Order: sequence, then structure tokens, then C-alpha cells
Amino acid sequence: MLGFTTVSYAQKMNIETDTHAKAYATDSIMINAPVEEVYSRLADINHWPGWFQGVTEAKVNGPVKEGAVFVWKAKGYKIESKLHTIRPNSAIGWTGKVWWINAVHNWRFIPVANRQTKVVIQESFSGLGSSFMKNSMKEDMRNDLIGLKNVSEKN
Repeated sequence: MLGFTTVSYAQKMNIETDTHAKAYATDSIMINAPVEEVYSRLADINHWPGWFQGVTEAKVNGPVKEGAVFVWKAKGYKIESKLHTIRPNSAIGWTGKVWWINAVHNWRFIPVANRQTKVVIQESFSGLGSSFMKNSMKEDMRNDLIGLKNVSEKN
């Protein structure tokens, strides 16, 4: 299993986060649920408002696949995003734009022993004003991971 974990995390996303962006952060969490359960919660974009902190609306028209566009509202901001990477039970990534800030969000799902899943998020924001979002980005990322953990462990 250890070899699979290493390969999964090393797998490239179609668009990587910019580790040199003025606002870049990464975080992870261990979830006591199988990878299929955890992945399915994030892939079910239309149900984000039920657990994703600050998200009050989320709508993807059609299947969740690479190139699909979805619109969501988070902390009062309407965001149009595009899925750039979809690897079932392995990775989901999307880009988004609010005003002049461009964002890349990448989530990786790593199965570990005893039907647990390690989730790793990486995010980068670039553009005018993005440096002011670094601290809130880290806090939001932690809250998002906790929300995903709570909803995934309910079953």
C-alpha cells in the first residue's frame, strides 16, 4: 500500500498550483472513511453547501468531468470555476476567478491502511490583492478539510 500512496500523491494535476504565488498554502487531514466515500463528497459539487464552510450555492450542469464549468457562491462571492483534473478516487482540481484574482485548487486523495484516507489540498491565488488573502486561505483550507472529514465519517 505504501508504494501506491507515493505514486498517487506524485501524480501530476493538469494544472498545478503556483508554489511561488503571493498566496499559496497546503494542508492535509486523515479521514476515517474509505477513499471512495471521501472523494464522492467533494465530487458532488451540487451538495457542497451542506458541508463546505462558507459555500451557500454550488451548481454544476451536467457530469463532473474535466472541462466542466460550475458556479458557486462562497462567503458572498460568486465564483465561476472550471474543473481541470478529475481522477476518480485520486484527485480533483479546478480553477476560478474572483475580480482580478486567479485561483487554483487541487485536492488529492490517498488511501491508507484501515480504510482511511489522507486528503491533501494545495491552493494558490495570483493577481492584484492576492497577498492579502494568504491568512484567510490557510484558515479556510483547514475548515474545508474538517468539513469534509465530518461529512465523510457520518456513514
